[in-house]
Formats: sequence, structure tokens, C-alpha cells
Amino acid sequence: MIRSIFAFSWKWIGRFRPFALPLGFPRVVSLCIFVVAFSSGSLQARPMVDGPSITGPGDPDSLSIHPVHSRTVNGLDYYFIEAGSGPTIFLLHGFPDMANTWDETISELSQDYHVVAPFLRGYYPTGMPEDGNYSVKAIAGDIVALAEALEVDTYTVIGQDWGASITYSVALLAPTKVDRVITIAIPPPPCFKLTPQIAWFGRHFLLFRNKGYALRYTRKQDFRYIDRLYRRWSPDYADYQQSSAAIKATFKYPGRLEAALGYYWSFFEDRDKPDLKDFYAQTPPVPVLFLGGANDNGVDPKAVACIQDSLPQGSKGIVFEHAGHFLHREIPEQFLAEVKAFLAQDF
Repeated sequence: MIRSIFAFSWKWIGRFRPFALPLGFPRVVSLCIFVVAFSSGSLQARPMVDGPSITGPGDPDSLSIHPVHSRTVNGLDYYFIEAGSGPTIFLLHGFPDMANTWDETISELSQDYHVVAPFLRGYYPTGMPEDGNYSVKAIAGDIVALAEALEVDTYTVIGQDWGASITYSVALLAPTKVDRVITIAIPPPPCFKLTPQIAWFGRHFLLFRNKGYALRYTRKQDFRYIDRLYRRWSPDYADYQQSSAAIKATFKYPGRLEAALGYYWSFFEDRDKPDLKDFYAQTPPVPVLFLGGANDNGVDPKAVACIQDSLPQGSKGIVFEHAGHFLHREIPEQFLAEVKAFLAQDF
């Protein structure tokens, strides 16, 4: 029985890894993660549950201090915050978050740039695809299409969390359009190494693996788990509830939590598609600035050296000592200083 559980846990931890799992990774870690996930019920079969029926959602314009616009992109009504003029920068949010996480960043960068922050596929108020496709490559295709709809020829992409993974894929899909990328929390694929610490930090992947249980657990006690993730990932982020309250409100709209968790469900599905695995594993073809927080246990400092040694010229990584997963909101001044310096470089 123990051997069967062990084998099963190793199989699924292999599916969990975002990129390449080192051959020497201790299998005992996979067993520990599986046992924790199993004891919490995350891998037990549970029936799907319907979300709360909420009608009359708020005006999209109320979601940000900046103007909100929309375009039809890949068959979806895509909403985005837009401000400023000049060279274009796309800002891509992660989970559990939405486009207004960039409001302070937009206020600063829009003084010199044309800034566009989309509410990514499935996140309110952007449309939800009927086929449930929330793969990173598909969403990256949305951003490329949105740039075309806005008649933007070249642009920079900044992404955090899932937005970081999408950012790398945008650069792969449109290498002649993207001039550089800036990512937060998720290192580029060639520099990602799964360690026991990172595997434990990413145990929410296993919790979200079972659709029915993931929905039930996340909705419990007014989405208490969302607040728990913020505290876990950014323990010094004092004002995290400003962000968590906003996204929890949208998760109450029909289908929106399913859409957000659909990113994780599509991730597991993509792991079984060799063509997508090969696509995601590629090295970004443009200079990369990676920003991480020392309080974010998902960041391996060794990735910094890899970025500077293995990625296109001009690439570099920085880890801030007093920040976590949402460092763009925790330490906005330091974040913006590094962003502006990187944007000013001539590659």
C-alpha cells in the first residue's frame, strides 16, 4: 500500500513541476507533499459544485483608478486598463489578482509610456472561453492579438506570477514585436530548478488539481484560502487585503473562480502535450529582467546567476531582501526604480 502511494505521489509531483525536475530531486519530498494533499482531501474525488448566483456585477470602470476599455480578441471581449502615451508596455497580472494590481505602476509609468493592463482571459470582466482553454500559450496569443488590435508594433511585457509565465510565451510568439520582458516571482524556464522548498511552497498546485474539491475549498468561509495564499507568499505585505478583497468579490460572479483555477487545470493538461512542453521550455529570445522577493519561498537565488549567464545579453535578476511574491505592491518605489532603469537601457 505504501509503495503504491509513493509511486502515485511521484507521478503527480512530476506533473506539478512547471518546467524540468532535477533527476536528483528527493522522492521523499513528493511523498510528503502527497500525504499532506491527501490528508486535506485535495486528491479525493468530490462532486463539482455550482458557484453562488450573483447578477448585476459592477461597472468595469469602477475596477481601476484609470480608464478601462475593451476590444474583441480571439472571440472574447477583452477588458484592459489603459493610460499614457509613448512606447507601449503590457502589464500582466497573476493569481489571485487582477489588472488593477498595477494601478500604482500605471500611474507612474504612464507619465512616459503607453501602458495597457489586461484583465486576463476569464478574469472579470474579460470573457470566458467556451472551450475552457486557459493554457499559457493561448493567453499569450490573446496578448499578441490585443497588441495588433491596438495597432501596437513593438512593446515591452511585464508579468507577475501566471503573468510572468505568459510573458515568456508572448516573447516566444512575437519575438520581433517584444523588445524586452520584466517578470516577477517566476524565473524563466531554463533557470527554474525545483527544490524541496519550492515544491512545498507550490503545494497549492496539488490542492487545485481536483476540480470539485478545489472549488469547494477555495470558496469556504468567504474565500479564506485566498487570504492565506497572500499571507504565505508575501508575509510582510501589510495591506494585502486591499488586493485580496477585490479579487474575492469578482470570484463570487458565476464561472469566475472556475476560470481562475482553469489556469491550473490547463497546466496539468498541457503537461501531457509534448509540443507545448517543448514550447514552454524554450529560452526567451529577448533580454529579461527577473525580480524576486527574498520572502517569497518560491524564488531560488541561484536563478539570478543563471539568468545573467544563460539568457540574452542584458538579462539580469534581482532579489529584494524585504519583499515577497507581490513585490510590485509591497515595495513599489524599489520595483519601479529597477523597471525604469531596465526600460532605459539600449539593447
